[in-house]
Formats: sequence, C-alpha cells, structure tokens
Amino acid sequence: MRDKSILEKLKAFREFDGAIINRYPSREGLLKFIQADGITVSWYYRGDIAVQVGDNDEIVCGIRELSDVISEALS
Repeated sequence: MRDKSILEKLKAFREFDGAIINRYPSREGLLKFIQADGITVSWYYRGDIAVQVGDNDEIVCGIRELSDVISEALS
C-alpha cells in the first residue's frame, strides 16, 4: 500500500512517468528506489523517504512532504 501511495505522488511529475522501481536487499530490509532526471527517491517498507538530487546529500521527508520536496528539487 505504501509503495502505491509513493508512486502515485511521483506520477504527478512527468519526469517520473515510466520510471521503474528497483529493489536492493540490505541489512535493514528491502530498499526500494526509483531514479529519474537526476533524482533518486528511496525508501524502506517503513520509515522516511530519502530524496537525492545528483551527488548532493539526501533530503529525508515523510510521504506528506514528498511532493513539495520533489517540486523544489526540480525547480
């Protein structure tokens, strides 16, 4: 359910249209991430969402702030 909510927020941005979710097993659980237009959005099953633009530090946010963070990163 959480994956679907995150994807719906990302689909609002044309840069993420058709982007594919990648999965990577890690010690903390299954890390899921999606990359588009130099932006990487990553998350675990629980917890915050990390948004990274290029090589910059990650911006950590919740699902409610995700759209605002993506908008700011794209501007």
